[in-house]
Amino acid sequence: MPCDPWASSLAPTVPTFIPTRADMESEHYGLLVSSLGEDGDGELIAVGRDVTPRRALAAMTAYTRSYLNWSGYDAVAELRDRIRDRELTVAITPTVFIRRPDGGWDLCRRADGQPAAWLVSSWHPAAR
Repeated sequence: MPCDPWASSLAPTVPTFIPTRADMESEHYGLLVSSLGEDGDGELIAVGRDVTPRRALAAMTAYTRSYLNWSGYDAVAELRDRIRDRELTVAITPTVFIRRPDGGWDLCRRADGQPAAWLVSSWHPAAR
């Protein structure tokens, strides 16, 4: 990764882009949603016009319902429980998307980035 996703600096030569449907895993309620994995950066991210915590949570819930429901597992109920118990929160923060040479992407929090909604742990820097 070219930078710590929660750092505020990024080399000016790093190629940035605005994600499209092809870059993300799904689209719900006019927002693009993708999973970030479990590496501490956050669990889900939603981007799009007029992103708000409420719209982002609706899109993230729809993504969770359509992509993470395995037999005998209710991912949406777990998501609701984790938000209710304040283990997770939706944080809107300016984000820059960085294209990797292999065609994938990384991201970095920066003041000149586009607003993105992150589903993060309540202790995460973005939750403040």
